[in-house]
Amino acid sequence: MTNIFGTGASKIFRDRSVLSSRYMPEELVGRDKEIKELVEIIRPVLHHGEPANAIISGNKGTGKTTVVRYVLKQLIENIEKDDLNVVPVFINCQKINTTSRIIQEILNKVSPEAEVPKTGLSMGRYYRALWKALNETHYTIIVVFDEIELLKNHTILYDLSHAGENMSIEDDIFIGIIGIADDLTFHGQLEQSIVSALQQKNLVFRPYDSDQITQILEKRNTSAFAEGVLNSEIIKLCVELAGEEGNASKVVALLEKAGNIADTLGSGEITQEHFRLANEEMGDSELIRSIEKLPFHSKLVLLSIVKLTNELNDKVTTGQIEALYRKFCEETNTDPLGRTSVSRIVSEFDMEGFISAPVRSRGRYGKTRLVALKKSPHKIVTALHSDYRLNQL
Repeated sequence: MTNIFGTGASKIFRDRSVLSSRYMPEELVGRDKEIKELVEIIRPVLHHGEPANAIISGNKGTGKTTVVRYVLKQLIENIEKDDLNVVPVFINCQKINTTSRIIQEILNKVSPEAEVPKTGLSMGRYYRALWKALNETHYTIIVVFDEIELLKNHTILYDLSHAGENMSIEDDIFIGIIGIADDLTFHGQLEQSIVSALQQKNLVFRPYDSDQITQILEKRNTSAFAEGVLNSEIIKLCVELAGEEGNASKVVALLEKAGNIADTLGSGEITQEHFRLANEEMGDSELIRSIEKLPFHSKLVLLSIVKLTNELNDKVTTGQIEALYRKFCEETNTDPLGRTSVSRIVSEFDMEGFISAPVRSRGRYGKTRLVALKKSPHKIVTALHSDYRLNQL
């Protein structure tokens, strides 16, 4: 039988796991200051003290989650060595973002034997089950909310941080909260009562500079790829692509994709053509993912732009977009948003690079935007039609 996987050997990869988003280097590049700040926030638990709360914000790919995981890994080693009653709980808010599910996740870490129904209880009973488990086990917990901006309800931040003051947990049991946000303005969006309860420290991760991106890629290159596979020109292209974003995770993922293309084609090195194909493929994937995550009204506005652009073969106005959007709302039994909200959505698409929408004066008739697509209409429609509600339009 022919081996459909080929020989099993790769001319490109030495250890592909080094390119995984879960890979944890022995040392992190350019994040000494951030590591030190986070350690100071958590350190009190090593001496039965109360940790501080923190909101960590920064653009995607600036090492926020990696730094937290790096610090927690060493914390766990200290917990095991000194037999401390401390439990870190990592919550991915993209998957777990409701209060009841978060409490269940904490309970699973603190008291796995606790039998709490997944549904059917009042929120008060979920909280009482959590306080009971903490008091019985005497655990201090550090709850990390990754992508905290996706939380359905911020009230849990208030309830967890106020548990001690409300005498729900004993005096020597503490709850620390660490939020990780891609939105740099997240901490400013919290209600004042939650801010007062958290008294959090705000840590901002700046984008990696070109030297740091180069160091990261060179370290991964040595371990991930066979010798001579990745030359300095390709690393330079990656650094240029990162630009002002300083997104290390994006360029590492791009390198893996380029390596995969080279490997599939039986090449002995990664060329600029492999890099170009990988960049194009990755851009399509990111486009599809970002469209699929859009709110329904934003999808309707985007579909209106695509349909009008195809029909008129020209730039379209916000008035035309709003008219077709309202028609689509009627056909999908959806209450339409107001004109200002539709205009805001168009502006957001402009900022995100989906469209070009410069403002033009119409004299005494005021101003309008002349909208043109910057992305492939076919790819946008394909992504939009993953939402079954749009298939009839």
